Amino acid sequence: MKHIRAGVLVLGLLSMSSLAIAGWLPVHQIASDKPLYVIDGSTGVGYTPSFGDSSSNWQAFTNQAFSHAVAQAAGGLYEFRLVHTSSSDDSTIVGLWDVYRDGVLMCDDCVGKAYGLDAPVGNYFKIYVGTPLAYAERWHFSGYITHRFDY
Repeated sequence: MKHIRAGVLVLGLLSMSSLAIAGWLPVHQIASDKPLYVIDGSTGVGYTPSFGDSSSNWQAFTNQAFSHAVAQAAGGLYEFRLVHTSSSDDSTIVGLWDVYRDGVLMCDDCVGKAYGLDAPVGNYFKIYVGTPLAYAERWHFSGYITHRFDY
């Protein structure tokens, strides 16, 4: 019985210290309603979007992240969805992305990253997505950060 109580005490202390450590990891949120540029990875053609939005939320140094971007351009409606997070830090989210053009899945579970996310409002960030096998700068979305919240 003493061993069970000691084990429960140790587990409790470990879980409390894990929560304390996680509490110190910064959380970030950026948003944009000013898209800058889109590149169609299947054609290599770049466009200046007529409108678009994006939002990224993540806890640095964890795999807890959300990122989504959409832009209307001459080549169509482009949508970038983060579907799995591999890693993150204060400025970058790395993971697998789905890319859609006009609602059609063009790149499924493709390796990519969003970076420049630590920039202040008014500066731009980028999302680049490659292929399912490797990172490459094929598909692209960039935008000016118009809102940010960090804690």
